[in-house]
Amino acid sequence: VHGDYQMLKGIARTRLRSPKHTLFLQIDIMEKFRKLTYKYPSLVMTGRLLMQTSQKFNVPILMIEQNKKAFGETAHEIREVMHPGVKTFEKFIMSAYENPPIREAIDKIKPQNIVVYGLEAHACVLQTTLDLLDAGYNVHAAVDGISSINKLDRAAALHHMSQAGAILTTTETLSLIHISEPTRPLYISYAVFCLKKKKKQHTN
Repeated sequence: VHGDYQMLKGIARTRLRSPKHTLFLQIDIMEKFRKLTYKYPSLVMTGRLLMQTSQKFNVPILMIEQNKKAFGETAHEIREVMHPGVKTFEKFIMSAYENPPIREAIDKIKPQNIVVYGLEAHACVLQTTLDLLDAGYNVHAAVDGISSINKLDRAAALHHMSQAGAILTTTETLSLIHISEPTRPLYISYAVFCLKKKKKQHTN
């Protein structure tokens, strides 16, 4: 019985009910990958939506960029909706959490849940996810915002993340997660806005 109780407590801690306990971690959605990556437009849409969500709900967000001299800037569609609360970091290794300034920034925020998304699924995103899980964080992988150049690499990486303990989710789920809080109409109106925006983008 005690074991079941602890398991239920663990499940409860992974729910994204409170923005103050959540961190968005965007990893390497760089311009140089635009024409090479499987479903790159989906990554851009996810990046834009979560960037806007972070501003609306005051969710901390870190934007990680891999070797900008080699891979260019973050996708311009995401940069154009950046807000003053965004913290950017450049790295030259795969795991963002292995980079001391990034690790310090994450540990200082002390989030209960970290939403990861970006490139490439089987390299930087996977290695970062595994390190975050090892550090004791709950990791939510936004699957429609994670990809690789190779479709098979993406699929294998998502399976690996799930098996390691990450929670696979979607941008729409993340956008609607607060709709159960009726005392906050902003959440509901913004969730509806997100749905309309996604529907419009799919019809274009």
